[in-house]
Amino acid sequence: MTVMNVSSKVPASCRGMSVAAYLAARFTYLPETAWGQLLQEGRISCNGVRCDMTTAVARGDSICCYLPDFEAPAVNLDYSIVYEDAWLIGINKPAGLRVHSRGKFVNANLIYHLRHVRQPAYPEANLVNRLDADTSGLVLLARDKEVLSQLMNQFAGGSVVKNYLAVVTGRPSQANGIINMPIGPVKDARVPRFGIDSTGGKTAVTHYKTVRELTADLTLLELTPETGRTHQLRVHLAAMGHPIAGDALYSMNDADYLDWLHSPPIQTDLRRQALHSHSLQFFHPVRQTLCTLSAPLAADMMLFINKVTEAAESTT
Repeated sequence: MTVMNVSSKVPASCRGMSVAAYLAARFTYLPETAWGQLLQEGRISCNGVRCDMTTAVARGDSICCYLPDFEAPAVNLDYSIVYEDAWLIGINKPAGLRVHSRGKFVNANLIYHLRHVRQPAYPEANLVNRLDADTSGLVLLARDKEVLSQLMNQFAGGSVVKNYLAVVTGRPSQANGIINMPIGPVKDARVPRFGIDSTGGKTAVTHYKTVRELTADLTLLELTPETGRTHQLRVHLAAMGHPIAGDALYSMNDADYLDWLHSPPIQTDLRRQALHSHSLQFFHPVRQTLCTLSAPLAADMMLFINKVTEAAESTT
């Protein structure tokens, strides 16, 4: 059991929302009804003053909540080590596993498990790159501070070649191409997300190539981002009109997404975005050689692809 305090500064986009609605949008691991119950129990304050269901938030408000004991959430720890030497570790991460601590996932994450639970443990491991919780594939970790610094510089400088596989809805009008659209945070979103921002966004470039047309409505793409913006591939493909299959965040509005998040369908072919980090190519800082790591397609994505293609073939 774990005790936790959460706190947050209210952004301008959320002004006027009720405290419960704001917390449900900011800390999505609890629905609005649960935050409402905590309000009634007197566990939530606004700028140091206990608040209730009628309290509305304003820009800059400091919202704090003392959470009762809770069980650590269940996560998928079925990861595998695909590369290891004295300086680096390459992990094939499954979907359903965060790479680091966030919210209730204090201990239920990859880096904590590697450092403290796995035997043998890797207490010296540090994340070089990150993946969303529901994106599967390659995560690179450094076992040395200097190696970490050099590899992070490679990622920041764009010299690391990153290849992803994604199942997208529809078929791009051109089989291969480049998406060059700047990305920035969506300012009026209740749920933190990113979008195309032609005025204040950061440069974002993604190369895509059709690997296979799976059905009339689904296509398997290989994606190679030149830049590393948050949610870049998900945002670019949604803006292109071909969102990644299973990506609720970038195929729904805020209200529908929050409803889906707290009451997802019991049965569905894919419960996460169909995105997999397939390979990484970088310069090994110590061995002074080009290093290429690869991770086979995640089992749930493979099962999804096989199921939809078999269904399509049976109707033709």
